[in-house]
Amino acid sequence: MKMKKTFDLLSPCSDFIFKNIFGKSSHKRALISLINAILAGKPHIKDLTIENPDIPKDLPKGKSVRLDIRATADDNTKLGIEIQCCDDGRIMNRSAFYQCRMMPNDLKEGEEFDALPNMISIWIANYDETKRQYHTHEALFTFQETPLDPAEVATEKFRTIIVELPKVDIKQANIKDMFRVWMYFLRNPEKIPAEFLDVPEVEEAMNELQHVSQNPEMRKIYEERLRWQDNERNLRAHHYNKGRMEEKREAALSMLTDGMSSSSISKYTGLSEKEINSLKQ
Repeated sequence: MKMKKTFDLLSPCSDFIFKNIFGKSSHKRALISLINAILAGKPHIKDLTIENPDIPKDLPKGKSVRLDIRATADDNTKLGIEIQCCDDGRIMNRSAFYQCRMMPNDLKEGEEFDALPNMISIWIANYDETKRQYHTHEALFTFQETPLDPAEVATEKFRTIIVELPKVDIKQANIKDMFRVWMYFLRNPEKIPAEFLDVPEVEEAMNELQHVSQNPEMRKIYEERLRWQDNERNLRAHHYNKGRMEEKREAALSMLTDGMSSSSISKYTGLSEKEINSLKQ
């Protein structure tokens, strides 16, 4: 398939666009291909059912959950797939909460806990989420190392997989490596090699991306979503900077109490001597 570009493609890394491409039952084979490329056969999914992504709150003042994509695989594995554009540093905490909410509450009296389904959370981050060098990371419940025992996996029923898109070398992508093919599609669909579009699932995803990108209403929602994300980033940055300033002031007050000079406090905290002198009052 050769793509005729008459408009700019919207970014599949937007959660809104991602859900429109992969979150519809009519396009589930593209979703299955993407998930299998990430899971690398552990397990290999033959079929899945895309479910309502909304998980209602349990308590009147509880927190509800809306996943980007929620599905159940043919082996009853529960799947949550998230595309993450903004660095909020909370993927692991959110994943733990989401998995708890995804867990079905239907164990029958007398059933063993082994009957609980496997839970897999897949997070695709369009930024560097960790300080690790490789692009894909799997987190499991583990027993920590002790003086007598090495670290070991406690259970694989709860798995969190994080893919950091910027760390994937898509220049090495080839038709036999579906993981990198999909990462190429997510990162740079405008320049995806024509041979990748010969894969039916990738062609299907590209057709949907083109369809969404041509739709004026979709583009409007996409742009509004980008503005909202920018505001969220700015708000988080503001709160972070405000928190850092409070920490510096508290440290300065402690140093003043210990009798340190304003010039020394300024050196260690970065506060101006004028700000430090105002704290004295």
